[in-house]
Amino acid sequence: MFERFTAEARQVVVLVPHYAIAAGRSEMTPADLAAALAARPVGNTAGIWTSPEPPEPAEPAGAQDGRLAPTAPHRFDEAARAVLTQSLRVAVAEAAPHIGTEHLLAALVRSGPPDVVAELGTRGATAETVDALLARLAGGLGTEGPPEEPRAVGGTGSALSYTRLTVDARAVVRESAALGRAAGRANVTPVDLATALALYDGGNVVRVWTAPPVPPPEPAPPIEDVASLSGPTERVLTAAAVIARETGSAQVGTEHLLVALIQHGHPEVVTLLAERGGTAEAAGVLLAELAGGPGAERPPEPISGLPPAARRPAPRPVSGRRAIVALVALVPLLVIVVVCILGPIFGP
Repeated sequence: MFERFTAEARQVVVLVPHYAIAAGRSEMTPADLAAALAARPVGNTAGIWTSPEPPEPAEPAGAQDGRLAPTAPHRFDEAARAVLTQSLRVAVAEAAPHIGTEHLLAALVRSGPPDVVAELGTRGATAETVDALLARLAGGLGTEGPPEEPRAVGGTGSALSYTRLTVDARAVVRESAALGRAAGRANVTPVDLATALALYDGGNVVRVWTAPPVPPPEPAPPIEDVASLSGPTERVLTAAAVIARETGSAQVGTEHLLVALIQHGHPEVVTLLAERGGTAEAAGVLLAELAGGPGAERPPEPISGLPPAARRPAPRPVSGRRAIVALVALVPLLVIVVVCILGPIFGP
């Protein structure tokens, strides 16, 4: 569902955990979502508010580069999840291919807790004003940016990232591709990758899970077309390769996939992994324990079926016969050069 959020709706969702931290809550509630919407007057709902926006909460202790501390809440409570589900229903009812701030606000006003609905009403977000906004937009994007689309690439970048994965990490990616195909998607999403990783029963990352993994009934087939990894998933794979290099690892393992997925910051991904023990703190401890070593994972193996650009074949040595032919072809050229340069100097 989160992949359908507009750029402005994502800005709001990123702010929600900060309000939960400020209130001392371990889970994010509809009140936190409503506060984030009111404090970040962007996009289609910017003109709704009739009172000044509340101040944004201070940056929590331990946060770096905009990322929350490992102890930050990464889970929406049941009521907040119901509101998010309702926002999708509102978007579908409006024939909108995206979920914008207007759909989040409509879901809060229509199905949020009474105290949240009353607070929004005092700030100008009533059922009437929200309905009028939806009617005016008529399912269009309005002033909001479209959801993030996978980049259309030929697959070379994805292939080069894929070739560096360990045997275990590659098995995870294969399973994520199978999950994407089963859901009818042409591209693998970070949610697919996180789901496959959380259910994997091997590799270095198995130490992190607090719930037993559930392996698939049979291994997923090898990936023949790496173009399905393009877009957000390719960026996760690239980030995993950077993390591996920074930790001194010669290969990209499941532990690097875990850290890259957490740092990617997709709310559904972070929540899914945290529910199974894959928190930022646990991933950091795992990286420290491995210290760049391979751990339980085997190094990458050669792959058949990938685009030629991904293989980077080594240059073939030049045979003696070819060297002689090349020298014979160069002799006339050298004579011409010598005549052109020395002729004017020593000529009559």
